[in-house]
Amino acid sequence: MTLGPRHLALAALTLLTASAVAPAVAAPKGSPVDPGGAVLSAWSVLGAGTYVPGSEPSGHFVTGTTAVPRPYPGQPVQGFSGTHALGDGSFLVLSDNGFGAKANSADFLLAVHRITPETDAADGDGTTTYDETVLTFSDPDRLIPWTTWRDGGCAGAATLPAGYSCPTPDRRLTGWDFDPESLQVAPDGTLWVGEEFGPYLLHFDADGALLEPPLATPGVQSPSNPTLGSATPNLPGSKGYEGLAISPNGRVLHPMLEGATAEDVAAGMDRALRIYTVRKGAFEEDFLRYRMESAVHALGDFVMVNQHEALVIERDNGQGGTAVFKRIYLVDLRDTDGDGWVAKRPLIDLMDVGNPDGLSPHGDPFTFPFFTIEDVEVLDARTIAVMNDNNFPATGGRSATEPDANEYVEITLPRPLRVDHRLLPRG
Repeated sequence: MTLGPRHLALAALTLLTASAVAPAVAAPKGSPVDPGGAVLSAWSVLGAGTYVPGSEPSGHFVTGTTAVPRPYPGQPVQGFSGTHALGDGSFLVLSDNGFGAKANSADFLLAVHRITPETDAADGDGTTTYDETVLTFSDPDRLIPWTTWRDGGCAGAATLPAGYSCPTPDRRLTGWDFDPESLQVAPDGTLWVGEEFGPYLLHFDADGALLEPPLATPGVQSPSNPTLGSATPNLPGSKGYEGLAISPNGRVLHPMLEGATAEDVAAGMDRALRIYTVRKGAFEEDFLRYRMESAVHALGDFVMVNQHEALVIERDNGQGGTAVFKRIYLVDLRDTDGDGWVAKRPLIDLMDVGNPDGLSPHGDPFTFPFFTIEDVEVLDARTIAVMNDNNFPATGGRSATEPDANEYVEITLPRPLRVDHRLLPRG
């Protein structure tokens, strides 16, 4: 398929092929994974008031008092729930469903943006640049078998908020249709998205057009599932695919739930997060489980490091002064003891990152006290990038009155990961 100029970043991703594989970087044999010793190597901010230029107003359906007056003047570039690093230092970032729920996000267009964090400690000013909206998701071939907001849903609504009128019918997708929470780019440049309403896996081309019907999770439905009908959901709301990892060869997906299913809770596994395997567009019957440190914790993100090791963000629900547990674990999917649980070892405590050079104004040690920390990416064997979902226009992470920004941090690890180079930024 021929791509336009605005999709050059995605086209470059086709370089991720097996022929480009370099040897993995191994950690020293027998060395422990140290949750301390991590050091901040870059910090950058994209302001909460960043909107897509010339975009449609949004926020008409948001209720209550917010830190930013409604409606908002455009589509906010916010809520980073998934990311993909490009070889030029920029990142693709996936915005979530908009404003936190199906009911208040009908006027939020689902999109992938490109941003460039300033990471030069000597010359930078700590800002992140919004580069472009790379794509807006759509369903031009009508592969979604239910009504979407911009093609029948709005027209059938009993009431609409003041100042809002139904857009001209099209097949663009909104936060009323899906809640995208995780992103992977395949070697052919197509995008896989894990979402929470189903939960579903969604497969898009490089222009954001849906390629096949939403792929449902076998035996799992959330309260927001559009096909639920009179059935009883067995997954809490907003607990779908917060994580989505891809194998080094790009042929296997591992979607990971954010919360425990009703069946697992009933079996005494209320801390269990399921990790599925998807090959050739089909779920395998068996799955693994990740055991959280507490049943009230949640998944932030999940990405592969090599063929069997991965990073997992596990977090509590605190923010600001109530944030305590924000950690990244190194997990092993091989399940060598056959008990169905992945092995995990602490890698980084995001509430205790060294900041000896004062790269961030938020103290030494640096803390990342956000309610939702939903993005991790491996940049090289010793460096990872982490970003938050700022839940625009929410407050509470850094201030009780000002809306939280999108923050980007790079962290140097105390010891190298065994990285498969096919998973590193290229282009």
